[in-house]
Amino acid sequence: MLVSAIALAATLLAVQAVAADDGVPGVQPEALSADDGSDAGDPDAGDSDEGDSEQGDADEEPPEPALDDTLTRYRTPFGTLMNRTIGTTSRPVKFNWRRSTVQVAAMGNHLFELNNFNSLRAGGLVRAPAGGAIIELGVSYVWVWDTPSSELLAYTPYRQPGRAKRLEFDLTLGLPLAEGVVTTAPRVFPAVELVFNAYAGLRYLYYPGAFDGLLAREVAAAIFSPMFTDTELENLDDRRLDAMQVDTGRYGLMAGFGNDIYFKQGVFVSPRLMLAVPVLAPASGTDLLLWADLSITVGVAF
Repeated sequence: MLVSAIALAATLLAVQAVAADDGVPGVQPEALSADDGSDAGDPDAGDSDEGDSEQGDADEEPPEPALDDTLTRYRTPFGTLMNRTIGTTSRPVKFNWRRSTVQVAAMGNHLFELNNFNSLRAGGLVRAPAGGAIIELGVSYVWVWDTPSSELLAYTPYRQPGRAKRLEFDLTLGLPLAEGVVTTAPRVFPAVELVFNAYAGLRYLYYPGAFDGLLAREVAAAIFSPMFTDTELENLDDRRLDAMQVDTGRYGLMAGFGNDIYFKQGVFVSPRLMLAVPVLAPASGTDLLLWADLSITVGVAF
């Protein structure tokens, strides 16, 4: 019996050794138990699963943030901002002409009387602000001379309406329509105050020597008459140009537009275009109805 037991044990040991050498799974209990608990015992197995989960999360795109419209009502379109900045300056240079006491200026005019005579006008004026408007008083002398056309016309029996050398007195009212501080071009000039005005005025014509031979009461009556008397026209016969027929109108109404450009120091420049308004034509008998007066004024406001 003892010999049989020893032989059986030797046989089992030999079989286990052969199985271990051949790598047959399932024969060694330790190997089987190790394989069954490999997932639980391997610390890298859980990390692998977590890495796969994190990789999947990284591949997904993050959600877009919700739009915040809190400041929408405070935003201003670009076009509106541009319109607000047009005509503005980088320096606050504004001349308040309404606070000036008096303005003195010299002016030059070119008259377009729609005839064959040349006329230039030069003089001075005094301006004063009044109730948001501006009132002007001016006096000018008008030079008149022939053109080649009027010299040829003098050889014919025909005469053309015109005005001889004379003095003109103006009373003008200017009403501002728009104003503001603007920049200039080129930028070497400073910013200026620009005032766009509408003008209306009364013009009185005085011919030196026209009252010769008149009595005082006749002179007083002639001054307020809308047309020249026959005696005055006779006195002007030697003052007129050869091809000229002196126009009978003594008064004239003018209307137009112009700009007052004020610099910071109070110096101003005023280009202006005035047109004759023939409202008094029926009373004055004038033949010069629609004509223009282009002027430039340079002065100082005090």
